[in-house]
Amino acid sequence: MAVIAVVAVVLVAVLAANLLGLVHIGASSSAGSQASGGKTSPDTTVVSSALWSGNDTSPYVDQDGTECGNTPSNYGQRAETVSDSDYDYFYSDSEGGLCRAKKGSSQVDVILPTSKLESANSHTTFYLNKDGDTLYFMEIYSRYNESSDSSFAICSVGADGSGFTTLLEIPSTDKSTGSYSYISGLYLYDHTLYFVVESMSGGSMYSDYTYDVYTMDEDGSNQQKRCSIQHVGASTLFVTKEKVYYSYNCPDTENPGDYSRSSVFSQNLDGSDQQEIYVSNLDWIADGPIVQDGFVYVTESNLTNYAVGDWSFQLTRMDTSGNAPSVIWSGKTGRNSYYKLSAIAGNSVYLAETNDGRLASLISVPLSGGDSATLDTSFAGMDPVLSNSCDCLLLYGYGMGTWSSGAEVSRIGFDGTVFREVVG
Repeated sequence: MAVIAVVAVVLVAVLAANLLGLVHIGASSSAGSQASGGKTSPDTTVVSSALWSGNDTSPYVDQDGTECGNTPSNYGQRAETVSDSDYDYFYSDSEGGLCRAKKGSSQVDVILPTSKLESANSHTTFYLNKDGDTLYFMEIYSRYNESSDSSFAICSVGADGSGFTTLLEIPSTDKSTGSYSYISGLYLYDHTLYFVVESMSGGSMYSDYTYDVYTMDEDGSNQQKRCSIQHVGASTLFVTKEKVYYSYNCPDTENPGDYSRSSVFSQNLDGSDQQEIYVSNLDWIADGPIVQDGFVYVTESNLTNYAVGDWSFQLTRMDTSGNAPSVIWSGKTGRNSYYKLSAIAGNSVYLAETNDGRLASLISVPLSGGDSATLDTSFAGMDPVLSNSCDCLLLYGYGMGTWSSGAEVSRIGFDGTVFREVVG
């Protein structure tokens, strides 16, 4: 458990920057392959299904019929891609910026070149959202010198690359206190942006963490702090229109490196009615929560053999009040392997099994019950993210060595068949 805790803190620290103030900038400017292996079908193959329409807590198609936001399971994975009926959108270092890939073809266009962004040693784009003809996203500007701090920005750009605007930017480290902050969530509901600012003091699993949830209009105006969550140790939040759900692995002060209790909480967006809706009977909650169609999904894990590094995993589903929790899948894995909670699409929950950061398999767990299936999918990208692309799935991965974003992107069917290799 100690090793996992240290790794988690290191990953948090990589993204960290301090909240010195919410800065409304509003400056705007205009901007105007192939992978290996797998079962591949002809280019004309398209897996058809209706656009996922969401529900009353997390819609993707909004009440007025607009494609607004992203799918819940994409939000649960930092929303590194977003899709509509015509295009998939994602950031790719190898392509040179924010891209859109036309469905049914191999055409990839860079709509926002990296050169149009602020100067930085590296750029990372998370939490992509779409409302009509406009994209909203969070940009990380990583800078490796003391004279210019890293920063986190919420930006917008037209789906054709026009009208790039920085709506809000949070500067880097507060050197006087040694504390850090960063944007750890961006959601779009009913044409309103919801975002989470995560702050921490120190760099251990026993640090104090604060999660502030804000809303603002799509032009960056009308910023309002809605609630704040504070405790020792990190949480993973999922924000809906009215509620915040979060998992919390409480650090064990008597057994350093372990957790004393792992739970899922919910509360209203105004901070009221906080409830512990689920308590895990395993060592820790590994992924989630993801809230979709009236259910909460988490994965949980237990160290079964420390000497050889064996772990057991389980996928648990409950309603949004924590009632009737049920284990809908369980499995085991070895050292350096992991089951990541991924897309919820096509009547299944998908788990991505990774080994040393590479995709080992995809597991499809039917929501209606029955046996899970291991899908035959080949993908070379590191740290794979499996997104719901509405009419199919999108595998998004990083490159080796340079750890470049979007080094490989493939469209796959709900059965795991690779039918379009977009970038690679």
